[in-house]
Amino acid sequence: MDTLGTIRPSSKSNHVANQRTESLERLRYLASQKRYGILIGRRGTGKSDLFARLAGELHLEGFETCLINLAGVPAHELPQMIAAELGLGLESNEDKILTWATLQDYAHAVRQSNSHHVLMFDQLDRADESTAVTFERLLSLFDGAFACLFASRPKLGKPFRALIKNHCWMQVSLERLSSNDVSQMLAQEVYSRNQELHLTHDAHAAAQDATAGRVDKLKRLAELTAIAAEADGLHEINEDVIRSLKSELELR
Repeated sequence: MDTLGTIRPSSKSNHVANQRTESLERLRYLASQKRYGILIGRRGTGKSDLFARLAGELHLEGFETCLINLAGVPAHELPQMIAAELGLGLESNEDKILTWATLQDYAHAVRQSNSHHVLMFDQLDRADESTAVTFERLLSLFDGAFACLFASRPKLGKPFRALIKNHCWMQVSLERLSSNDVSQMLAQEVYSRNQELHLTHDAHAAAQDATAGRVDKLKRLAELTAIAAEADGLHEINEDVIRSLKSELELR
């Protein structure tokens, strides 16, 4: 059976999709310029994955990065959470006035030092809408000191839409993977788990059907594929194997 063979990632293996690479570079630009911006994408486009990758790369380049998941975070906890991520040594039950004063002093010190700090807030769409007021104050406080990046699904409540309109300099869009991107990323993900596995052409077509271009499902599929191959002693993954795993993907 005709196969694509084992893919050995090159030095550019992390840059699977041009569109994702462009989105990453736009976010990197915002970080370097201490701007505010938002990454918008539907469920499964890999926003959290891209944020984590950016945070890791920026850290290696000397940036101070904080990645905060906003899902379910109430407004009164947000300043303390940010202070904790910045390592400011405040207790979780610290006085609110002291917390804000400490954040203000730290922002001033960062401006004076001209160092690069990036605050990354994931899942804005799942945050309590009351945090919008808190963010108004925070973004005004951090202006010129920090880059602040948000990630969200397209549908946002009115308070957050106003926040983004008032403060964000750029909106970066992230789409689901194309068929070609699915093939390349699946090959790389499978290779990272089992370097002996081969993928047939029809396996790639089945993967596109099973994942609908969603990054989260594709990574899960690669994991399940590696498990199935080890359990059954397989060296080749074809359409039948992928389709047999599809039902497990639909559980998420």
